[in-house]
Amino acid sequence: MTIHMKSAREIIARAVILLCLSDRCALEKSTIGGKLYSKKQREEQRNAIYKWLQNKGYTNYMTKSETQLFEQEVDLGDKIKILAMQVQYEAIEPCLWSLGLVKELSSYDQFVLTDFHPVLQIGLQHNSEKILDMCNLRTKEEIYMQNEIAMLWNWRIVEWNNLILQTQAVKDIVINVFGKQYETVLAKIQQLSSNQSDFIVNNQYLKNLNEQERSQIECIAKWRHHAFEWIIGDDLWDEVELNT
Repeated sequence: MTIHMKSAREIIARAVILLCLSDRCALEKSTIGGKLYSKKQREEQRNAIYKWLQNKGYTNYMTKSETQLFEQEVDLGDKIKILAMQVQYEAIEPCLWSLGLVKELSSYDQFVLTDFHPVLQIGLQHNSEKILDMCNLRTKEEIYMQNEIAMLWNWRIVEWNNLILQTQAVKDIVINVFGKQYETVLAKIQQLSSNQSDFIVNNQYLKNLNEQERSQIECIAKWRHHAFEWIIGDDLWDEVELNT
């Protein structure tokens, strides 16, 4: 199978954009980090972030919708819709992990809360060449394996209400659906019950989660899979299709 991976430079740019996008979305709230900010202050911050992205050349890597968001004044758009875009921050970890800038991917139990501003050196001293030198790109095989794991998580969430999962073990269903070669992928999934009957989230079977818990895992799984599919494919960020 031929894998057309994105370059380290492209992955760095995507990670930077995801981080700055999260910061831009947060500006729709008047209280940020426990402090109250006026619209004027938030507008100044939006302009500063956008100008920084332009100066560093990262706007060349942005999608049309991302550009529109950065060009839009705060408080003028649909706040709920804009704040919902922050969940794309889940995709930053696969990018940084693939670059070797984070050691391990976090579990699917909770959203990524790590502040990656220091890792990506967001600020005046930012130098993309310096970050490139720090990268230790994972092998195609390692990245491909994590994409397969992310795909199975996404598939499992999509099939959450499938009654067959109440009577059959996940391992058996996966092998029936995707093939015997997926035994290797299942063996790499840490959050799988010892008898491989289901995925484990917060020490309970995924099939036993409530709607709110399931919705959270759905966001995590979707954007992690999206990120890996983008990294190993030819698609633009906003054209990635998830096939499960």
